[in-house]
Amino acid sequence: MKSTGCYTAMENRQGIPYHLSDYVLGKYFHDTGIRQGWLPEDGRPAALAVSGGGDSVALLWMFKKFYGGDITAIHINHGIRGSESNDDEKFTAMFAKSLGVNFLAVRVNVPSEKMKGESLETSARRIRLHSLATSAKDSGITSIMLGHNRDDLAETVLFNILRGTGIRGAVGITESTHAEGVTFFRPLLGLRRGTLRDILRVRGYSWREDSTNNDDTYTRNYIRLKLLPIIETSINSSAVEHLAQFGEDMRKIRDNEDERSREILTSCLVDSHTLDRKKLRKFSHDDIAIVIRDLGRQLGLKTLSRRRCSELAGLIAKGDSFMFQWSGNFTVSGRNGRIYFEEGESV
Repeated sequence: MKSTGCYTAMENRQGIPYHLSDYVLGKYFHDTGIRQGWLPEDGRPAALAVSGGGDSVALLWMFKKFYGGDITAIHINHGIRGSESNDDEKFTAMFAKSLGVNFLAVRVNVPSEKMKGESLETSARRIRLHSLATSAKDSGITSIMLGHNRDDLAETVLFNILRGTGIRGAVGITESTHAEGVTFFRPLLGLRRGTLRDILRVRGYSWREDSTNNDDTYTRNYIRLKLLPIIETSINSSAVEHLAQFGEDMRKIRDNEDERSREILTSCLVDSHTLDRKKLRKFSHDDIAIVIRDLGRQLGLKTLSRRRCSELAGLIAKGDSFMFQWSGNFTVSGRNGRIYFEEGESV
């Protein structure tokens, strides 16, 4: 990390509050990078997803200020908002140039690439992440920084709880995700949305606002614009922080659960689709359910409801022969001392 010195008299004269100073932000940047794994620096380049909004512009400023390796700002133009999207691209290109940062614009057409039954929002996210990964790898980069903040974390936790979720959904947003041959990191999860804009504002930087973020017909926007403000005003002014902390606590529980599942699978796995039933039955009902969910994720299967997962764990524990339909023509069966996860009818 570049030296940030201390909170200087010059910063104070410029009207920069202590909590927004280079000193405080530099320490946050360093501590977060060590915890998430993209520091200490070894000269490796990093890509940043920069939309032109306040979160990603603050992300770009922080990496330019504190990161020692080469950085590339990647902007995905979704082809959804016409001239507004083009203006976002121009703004982001100019801001990256003003900082002396490499810039790459990628144009896609989300409406034409949207899958049947897929919402525009989900489609945009899928295509954006794929485009970011492809563009980064083409440049020899395997680390991509995303601009999700603490408010995003809280909103996702609340959204998942209201929709119905277990521990995995209650985590909300993880600090890193491995997908498509790259690692997506989220360095800003410890900072509030307003703080990120204040970082830019006190330094004289501007940003773009996506007009679709004000459309409360989208569930996530409704939670952000309407529901959470009511909760903060009428119930608890610290609701966002409490929800975010809850998500982080759930992440620790999920990580422990994943580690437990790996241990059990290592001892019981015969091959990628088969478990040794005798060994698996030595474990508790809850442990068996954890293993079932984990193996299902590894095989790319639709997530079972808690009730059906518990039912399958019970069938495994009983020891009798059985056949359980997971979804479609994918079944789980118990026979000859084995548990088989297989496609097509079993005999």
